[in-house]
Amino acid sequence: MLDRVVAIDLGGTNLRAAVVATDGAISHHHSIPTDSEQGPEKIVGRLVGLIDEVATAAGLGPDAPTGVAVPGPLDPHRGIVYFMPNLKGWRDFPLGDALRSRTARPIRLGNDGNCAALGEARFGAGVGVDDLIYFALGTGVGGGIISGGRLIDGPHGLSGEVGHVVVALDGPRCHCGSIGCLEAYVAGWAISRDAELVATTTDGERLRLVAAGDPLNATLVAAAAAAGDPAALAILERAGRALGAAIGALVNLFNPALVVVGGGVGTIGEALLAPARRGLADHSFPTARARMDLVSSVLGDDTALLGAAALAFDRASPRS
Repeated sequence: MLDRVVAIDLGGTNLRAAVVATDGAISHHHSIPTDSEQGPEKIVGRLVGLIDEVATAAGLGPDAPTGVAVPGPLDPHRGIVYFMPNLKGWRDFPLGDALRSRTARPIRLGNDGNCAALGEARFGAGVGVDDLIYFALGTGVGGGIISGGRLIDGPHGLSGEVGHVVVALDGPRCHCGSIGCLEAYVAGWAISRDAELVATTTDGERLRLVAAGDPLNATLVAAAAAAGDPAALAILERAGRALGAAIGALVNLFNPALVVVGGGVGTIGEALLAPARRGLADHSFPTARARMDLVSSVLGDDTALLGAAALAFDRASPRS
């Protein structure tokens, strides 16, 4: 019986690896700098060493699967990473084959947002829920959709891009090139953009004081909002209502029982979620939203790591 797997999270500035048990217990955690400038081949070598290190330390045999959460679009069926926005040189890279050939282990890949949705469903706020949508609010906006107990990722692995639901036809341009995406309102970079703009006005005095000469970010905006600053609260009101509109669109499409909000920006809490609930009320069928819950993630920084483990445990999930 499969009771432990290796999980890898490629997001952030470090490569993270751990052994995860069926109850979500994490052990043998280890991380090393990504050194993204070294390119895919060098990073693959570092991943192979990391996988072997934690698997050997935990006494796992060569048949123990490894799940990998990838911060970018990929084809999980063929194990090909289309690209990674924050890592150079990853263009149509066969990561699944590269890891499988050099570790001789079963390797399963998933977009980190999709993995996070699986993690919440198996170990987090969505335990026992077959229909949920996860929003990862961070530097960008990712997420995943689980319907009928199965991850929806599409024939080429590109489903679940909840951050690119359009919430305004005349909205700001998103980093993806489109106009009016949710990400262009609620991602860390979008909140920073709005805060920097407000800080140039008379209403932005508190924001300027909080920043103390440093660039404004979502954490500083949240701190100003917690202190009651009207300008900061207005920024989060706008972001939250955009989030509510996107949630409403997906609630109307998928009728989930649960919507989970995570990621660094998601930790802002009610200053963001309260306007999101108001936006949801304006953009969803009353019967659908009355039968769902909107909650915060309970997995914190380990959401994608635990999601990679869920991917490895679930042999029915898309895999390389």
